[in-house]
Amino acid sequence: MKKAIFAALVITGFVAAANAQVNFDKGVNVKDFVSQAVNADLAVPAAPAPKFGHYSRDCARFSFGPSDKELVSERVYLRSTEYETVCHTQMVQQCHTVMVPGPNNTQVAQQQCHMVPQQYCYERPGMTWTQTGQIKVNPRKLLPWERESFEICMQGPWLDLYVNAAAYKYTARREGNYDTLFELAPQYKIAMKADENGLNYGDFSYAGGKFTFKVNDRWAKEYAGEKVAIKIDLYRDGAWIFNGYKGSKEFTFDAAEGYTMTFDEKDLEKAADEDGTYRDGDDRGAKKYFLKWGFKRVGAISKDNFVKKDKTPTIEAK
Repeated sequence: MKKAIFAALVITGFVAAANAQVNFDKGVNVKDFVSQAVNADLAVPAAPAPKFGHYSRDCARFSFGPSDKELVSERVYLRSTEYETVCHTQMVQQCHTVMVPGPNNTQVAQQQCHMVPQQYCYERPGMTWTQTGQIKVNPRKLLPWERESFEICMQGPWLDLYVNAAAYKYTARREGNYDTLFELAPQYKIAMKADENGLNYGDFSYAGGKFTFKVNDRWAKEYAGEKVAIKIDLYRDGAWIFNGYKGSKEFTFDAAEGYTMTFDEKDLEKAADEDGTYRDGDDRGAKKYFLKWGFKRVGAISKDNFVKKDKTPTIEAK
C-alpha cells in the first residue's frame, strides 16, 4: 500500500505552508498538515465542506537511482476537476393491467394508470484546479540495485506526495504554491527488497549418486559479512511420473561470489502427504531431474523477502 507522506491545500493566496515540515513516518493527512501549520503561526484556511460528488485524480510517478548528488525530477503539470452529482425528480405515468368484474360473472382486463415520482441523476463538471509538481532528493547513498519511487497526485484542491519504495526515512519540505517543489531530506537508511537478479543459476549436474547445484552471486562484495539462504526443490521429470516431487532442502552460506550445493535424495525433506508411492515405483524411461529454487538475504542490508527463480535445465541421472 502506498503511504501518504505529504498533503497540501491548493487555494488562492495560500502561501503559508511553504516551510511546514512533514515526517514520512506519520502517514500525513490534511488535518496533520493544518495542525503543523497552525503550530508554526501560519494562517491556513479551513478545508471546504464535502460535496455530493467526486474529484478526478491526476498523478505522476518518479524513480530515482543511486547518486552522490542531489536529484531533481522533471516538472509535471497536474489537473483535477470536481464532478458534482445533480439529481431532480420528475413525475411519470405508470400503467398496469388488472382484472375487474365483467358481465355474466366474468373477469375482464382493464388498464389502470397513476403518476409516480422518479429521480434522475447526472454528473456535471465544476471547478478545475491545476498545478505543477516536482521532487528534489537531497544527496544520499544507495546500493547499486536500489531504486526509490515516489508519486505526486492532485485530487481536488489538494496536492499529495506518496512514497512507493524508499531506501531512507525522509522529511519533506514544500516550496511554492502553484509551482510546487517537494524537497526530500534523508534521515536514516532502511532496508529495501533484495535484488531479484542478485543470485543466478550457475550449473546443475549429477555424478556418483549425488546432485550438484551451483549459484553465482553478483553482489558478494556488497553483502560481505552477511549470509544468504538458498532453497531447492527437486523434481523428477517425465511423462509417466507427472513431474514427481522428491523433496526440498535449504542451504545457508556466508556471502561469496559462488555457492555449491551437493546432495542426494536422502538429504531432502519431504512433506508427509507427499509419499510418491506410485511415482517412485514407476521406473519406466530415463531418470531426469530438475530443480525449482529461490533465495533470501539474511542480515541487515536488505529485507529477507524470498525470491523465486526459474527452474533449472533438466538433467539425466545415470
